Amino acid sequence: MKTAFRGKAAFALALLCLGVAAFFAGKILYTELEYKEGDDVYEEIAQMAVTDSEEPDESPASAVSESETDAEEEVALPVVDFTALAGINTDIGAWLYSPDTVINYPVVQGTDNEYYLYHLADGTYNRNGCLFTDCNNNDDFSDENTIIYGHHMASGKMFASLIQYEEQEYYEAHPVMYLTVGDSKYRLELFAGYTTTADSSAYIMRFSDSHEFAEWMREVSGKSDFTANIRLITDDRIVTLSTCAYSFQDARYVVHGRLIKLNDEGD
Repeated sequence: MKTAFRGKAAFALALLCLGVAAFFAGKILYTELEYKEGDDVYEEIAQMAVTDSEEPDESPASAVSESETDAEEEVALPVVDFTALAGINTDIGAWLYSPDTVINYPVVQGTDNEYYLYHLADGTYNRNGCLFTDCNNNDDFSDENTIIYGHHMASGKMFASLIQYEEQEYYEAHPVMYLTVGDSKYRLELFAGYTTTADSSAYIMRFSDSHEFAEWMREVSGKSDFTANIRLITDDRIVTLSTCAYSFQDARYVVHGRLIKLNDEGD
């Protein structure tokens, strides 16, 4: 009798284990399919609204870091059709591009900082979310510090690559990004990256005067994991890229860059 009971119990336990395994396998499959759906949406958006420029930005590395090397590299900048993007979502106001990385995404701004954590740029619910500027920032990147948030995806997409700025070698390979806002194109010259908390000074958007702003720039530059030879001035406008980090609870990894308008004299 006991042997029969034990046999039934073992069989029931085996079924339970199989059920649990099937549940988690299904959950993993669903997540992977959801991530792929998000990737497909962004690829479709890029194909619809973005083409390569015929006027590349030349030698971004030397322009940023006053590098000892004289090597020049031409970067084909994206040409963004914001009229087409407005047909997808009027919240799309910018496009962020980092050469030779996965970062080639629209940037939206919502009425809060929650919605686009779990919605794509076309409004579809998806855990990939979207790159979005803080809802309290001006939409034209005119604040002293404009913040762009993005997920640290296990797939490596969105802002997962930001954490690689912990290494000097990665910074030297990717010292700039490019931001398009309406008819204006900017080079985003990166000058600092580090792990911080969600309520740190990295997220201050506006400053009472130029002295306070200068002190802030010195502070964040001093925290950087990489070294960048960039001379900041209080006329600069900063963009802070922010994603989750996992070195402690509620950790964030931020990368700061200054905007340089590409049609400014000297570019």
